[in-house]
Amino acid sequence: MKPGKTAANAYIDIESLSFRTEDVLENQRAKIRRKADLLKAMTLEGIDQTEVILTFQDQVELRRMRTRVVATADDHVVLAHGQSLPIHSILDVEFL
Repeated sequence: MKPGKTAANAYIDIESLSFRTEDVLENQRAKIRRKADLLKAMTLEGIDQTEVILTFQDQVELRRMRTRVVATADDHVVLAHGQSLPIHSILDVEFL
């Protein structure tokens, strides 16, 4: 694992993190892909509780978390255990 990355299976208390206000993605096409992947993850979670690995950026470092996407809104996703993550902080959605 590279320095500055959190293990994908480690518990992360999202509520205690601070996030930047700007989007981590600059390309509009990448933002559309991210939103589509989050909607796909939410749909698959509803069918068979599919987990994904989310790579996201907080104020301090790049982090990875293995979780389920329960719901998506315009600016946040709701994850397993009721945690909420701002969409603009998500770099990648990896399907397992």
